[in-house]
Amino acid sequence: MILYFNPGHETAVLNGSPYYTAPANIVTMQNELSYLPAWYGATGDVVLVDTIEIPDYYQFLYQNLEALPMAVTNESLLNYSDEEVILWGISPQSIYYWETLAAEQDISFTLPIWNDEYTFLNSRLFARNVLNEVIKMVPEVDSNISPQIFDSLEILETYLENSSYPLLAKAPYSSSGRGLLWLPPTGLTRTERQILHGILKKQGNISVERVLDKQVDFAMEFMSDGKGNVSFEGYSLFYTNKKGGYEANFIGSQNRIENILTSKISNILLDEVKKSLLNTLTEQYAKVYKGCIGVDMMIYKDGGVYKLHPCLEINMRYNMGYLAFKLYENYVVPSSSGKFFIEFNATEGEIMKRHQENLLEYPISFADKRLESGYLALCPISEKSKYRAYVVIENER
Repeated sequence: MILYFNPGHETAVLNGSPYYTAPANIVTMQNELSYLPAWYGATGDVVLVDTIEIPDYYQFLYQNLEALPMAVTNESLLNYSDEEVILWGISPQSIYYWETLAAEQDISFTLPIWNDEYTFLNSRLFARNVLNEVIKMVPEVDSNISPQIFDSLEILETYLENSSYPLLAKAPYSSSGRGLLWLPPTGLTRTERQILHGILKKQGNISVERVLDKQVDFAMEFMSDGKGNVSFEGYSLFYTNKKGGYEANFIGSQNRIENILTSKISNILLDEVKKSLLNTLTEQYAKVYKGCIGVDMMIYKDGGVYKLHPCLEINMRYNMGYLAFKLYENYVVPSSSGKFFIEFNATEGEIMKRHQENLLEYPISFADKRLESGYLALCPISEKSKYRAYVVIENER
């Protein structure tokens, strides 16, 4: 299979055009982190990258982590005719990109086919519907966490004025902490009105929900085979900043993650939610979509009691949580754990400087062709880099 990284795919789905052009920062991220899918791929897969300007980086990886998929560029695709292409996220634009590549090089690939149902399946409105199904099936989940959907700024403002608790607005097509606006109980400022008006104009509606006393961010990762089956793959544990933006993922065993979760909520509740989601996701995705489905969740505190929010959003794509889960499973010594980070810095040279500092600060070591401890960049880094993806691993023996 050929793996391909196309971040920001929710905006491409909303746009709906095969000719969509992503914002400059997303294009930079895509180019600089194009090797990321290797870390959830299988031996024998290849990953399309923008360039192989730093061959020493890849040689180092292949020597120490032999199972890693190889990086290839456009010029090498002739060797992979008829291979199946696995996109990070499916959109009309990403499919068209690969159709154009195939036509230019007179080769064929097995590509996903766009289905108009995907637009709704990628939205927060659909995630709200799934949440409501879980609430019906699992009585322990509070019904007051379900978001309200507004298509009018005036009605939203009235709702805000009458609310007795803080609220958070979310754009219907956004993810990973983007598209969020914290609504002040004192009323909207002019800037906040403009932001909300812009979302309504571009996306048609806005999701508004209670601000909860968050304790733990995590996700359940599922896989749909497109033939009628959805399977639970595992848990991912992640960290966000105060504004809800993504910061990092935990790298470690499923047992460690489950212990963290069940120290606050019951394993029975987790299993009931998992079963409910499997039923709903199978019904909605199993026959129309092949790929990863990440369901973001939260453990929160309410009146001194730990509670579960089982569906904050649904990522109909591969995601950093699934990547972290597979990276640990395939490339990290079982007795080790750590964190996976994505970092951005607009100043040229700063990413390289931090990279070199981390190489000295956390010397790398391998055992049995797996990462045992230290710092490892997951994509090559140059003086011009503005993004980096990396792990810092510690051994606990």
